[in-house]
Amino acid sequence: MNFKQITSIYFSPTESTKKVVELIADQITGNKGSLDLTDSRMKGPDYTYTENEAVLIGVPVYGGRIPAAAAARMKKLHGRKTPAVLVVTYGNRAYEDALLELKTLLINQGFHPIAAAAVVTEHNIFRAVAAGRPDQKDQEAIRRFGQQVENFLRTMKSTYDVPEVTVPGNSPYREYNPQPLKIKVSSSCNKCGLCIKKCPVQAISRTDPGVTDRGRCISCMRCIRLCPLQCRKLSPMLLFVGGRKMKKMCARRNEPEFYNLVE
Repeated sequence: MNFKQITSIYFSPTESTKKVVELIADQITGNKGSLDLTDSRMKGPDYTYTENEAVLIGVPVYGGRIPAAAAARMKKLHGRKTPAVLVVTYGNRAYEDALLELKTLLINQGFHPIAAAAVVTEHNIFRAVAAGRPDQKDQEAIRRFGQQVENFLRTMKSTYDVPEVTVPGNSPYREYNPQPLKIKVSSSCNKCGLCIKKCPVQAISRTDPGVTDRGRCISCMRCIRLCPLQCRKLSPMLLFVGGRKMKKMCARRNEPEFYNLVE
């Protein structure tokens, strides 16, 4: 089947998911595009993809689910039996219902999921957990998966002949009740406005970056990672106690899992 274009689509506050999706896309030849769903200012018309296109769609896992902000923005995506490769990234604990939730959402939007991947990346809050992931071993596995996607897309005659990929998960989905973390802002903040501009859910005050709406914040850590002066931080005690707990929970190394294409 001749594809007009393959588009990488991702919600990636700390850019870990973006890197995994792009690594898969690098293994696929042809015209490429990208769409970043992270930006809260994402406006304009909805996006429609046809059967002779393909999409790679990646999201991080928060509490075993896909972020609500990402799910809402995916409602602007519309497929016409468009083949889709699903990607979730998680901090080595578990991805639980995230792949199933992503698959179901995309089917409802008209896409046809043909393959899926669950990849371990550095934990967005407790960065010592899964530090350096995806490492070289992970990347080699991701590249092989990307090559399988490439081969399958080139030999596939029509998505109507291809069954949807089977992924783990339960429905109804795991209940997720996030507890927003308090971010402290030091006096060194020069109010450059970068955190305000880049917050995926506009949780930071437009006039005072020291004020965060905790009811809106999704604890994605984007503002902390992007701050040029490193003046946005979490409580050292929280990081110490929570980090020890997470390290214990995530002591076993989880490997990437791929739900491969039908041969």
